[in-house]
Formats: sequence, structure tokens, C-alpha cells
Amino acid sequence: MLNIRVSCLVGRFWDYSIKDWDGEWVNGTMIAISTQSAEDFSNRIIPVGIVLLEDYTFQSVPMEFIQKMED
Repeated sequence: MLNIRVSCLVGRFWDYSIKDWDGEWVNGTMIAISTQSAEDFSNRIIPVGIVLLEDYTFQSVPMEFIQKMED
């Protein structure tokens, strides 16, 4: 089991004004890595982190939206 402190971008949306993803950054602990189908292309598999957020909920977050926190 992993136990890595991370910050994740959740509630993501594409912001056309900055031409980048925006949303809310929340902290948590990544406990596993898995795969799931991409939201935009269901025939494409992407890596995701299974994250226990600080509010004690679980979230499956694409790895591109996860940043490791410094110790």
C-alpha cells in the first residue's frame, strides 16, 4: 500500500481564458495506483491515483492532476 502525501485538482474544468485546467486543489494521501477509462475517450485507459482526501472521502484522480507534496 502506498502512503504518499499529495495535492489533487478536483472539480476540474477547462478554463478557456487561461487555456488550462482549473478547479480546487485539495490535499490527501495516495494509497494506490490503478487504471480507468478516460472521460473523453471511453476506449482509452489512463493511470489514476486512489486518494484518501483530508475530508475522509476517496477520489480516483488522473495522475496528471496529482502533485506530490514536499515532506
